[in-house]
Amino acid sequence: MKRDTMLNRNFEAAGFFLSAMGLWVGCSGESKVAESIRPVKYAEVRPASAVQSQRFAGTAKASIEARLSFRAGGLIELIGVKVGDQVKEGQRIAMLDNRDAVLAYEQARAALENARVQKANAQSSLIRVRQLYQANNVSLAEYEQAKNGFASATSSYQSAQKSLDLQKRQLEYNEIYAPVTGIVTAVHNEVNEVVQAGAPLVELSAGEDIEMEVGMPEGYIAQIQTGDPVRVRFSALPGLDFAAQVREIAYALDASSTYPVIVQLDAPDPAIRPGMAGEVEFRFGTGEPSDPLVVPVKAVGEDANGQYVFVIDEVTKGLGTVHRRPIRIGKLLADGFVVEEGLADRELVATAGLRSLLNGMKVRLLEE
Repeated sequence: MKRDTMLNRNFEAAGFFLSAMGLWVGCSGESKVAESIRPVKYAEVRPASAVQSQRFAGTAKASIEARLSFRAGGLIELIGVKVGDQVKEGQRIAMLDNRDAVLAYEQARAALENARVQKANAQSSLIRVRQLYQANNVSLAEYEQAKNGFASATSSYQSAQKSLDLQKRQLEYNEIYAPVTGIVTAVHNEVNEVVQAGAPLVELSAGEDIEMEVGMPEGYIAQIQTGDPVRVRFSALPGLDFAAQVREIAYALDASSTYPVIVQLDAPDPAIRPGMAGEVEFRFGTGEPSDPLVVPVKAVGEDANGQYVFVIDEVTKGLGTVHRRPIRIGKLLADGFVVEEGLADRELVATAGLRSLLNGMKVRLLEE
């Protein structure tokens, strides 16, 4: 009897041990399953208009900016303005040493006067010879010679007149006058410096309108057009927001590998000055149902079989299952690639760690 009791106790102990082992194995299995659930970031496939705006840095400038320079090179004799001065249209800005040009002008004027006298003498001679020829007192040859002399004197006079006009323009090339009323924003040289023809000497800002110039990346340039409304903000004027519209769109890239875009403020504030840094907010998409679906760039993978994404479905309580799906994409927009085939609106796609995902894998969803 005692032996049977001991056997029963041993069996109970063995059963308890086996049960405990089963529970441990079960817990261990559950732990392994939990560890195999990979966290992934995801995004929702939406129409292009879902992302409404982007901001780009820009610099304010006046609607008219003139770089004034001499049309001839020489020694600067006078600069009559400084930075910040307001000038009126027609006001003299600067002048070169023009003594050589004045001397050449005086010589040309003297040559013109001499040519005028020669022409007058030739004309008087022609009149006299014509009268004598009509009275048969001189030969035809003498009459023709008088006509040729007058024609030559007339030609010399016209040439001297053109030479004087040229020298007069050369004198004008030695002076700079303000083309419009405005404010001097830069002076690049000093008196007694030698400048080359065409080298900017003074910069002038004019006009009441204020513009902003921004560099637009190629992914966005196709989505804007002239007349589009935008919003402008300046770091120096916190809390203020200005309405503006697109005025110019460059056709080609500039040195910074962006497309220059000019926007003009509708009602600029007097506090806005050329050179102020700010941001221009562009809104993209029409909000219409016809807008193309867009998938984020990070969600698209590619291998020998083409492009693909991992679609997340069977989502419950933050968990889901990924399934690899081939897709066909189109052009690149601001928000991502246009979906031509393979995805539907509001489907979820993984946006990180695509190479580590497997078809049918369980995942935990993380917000971007």
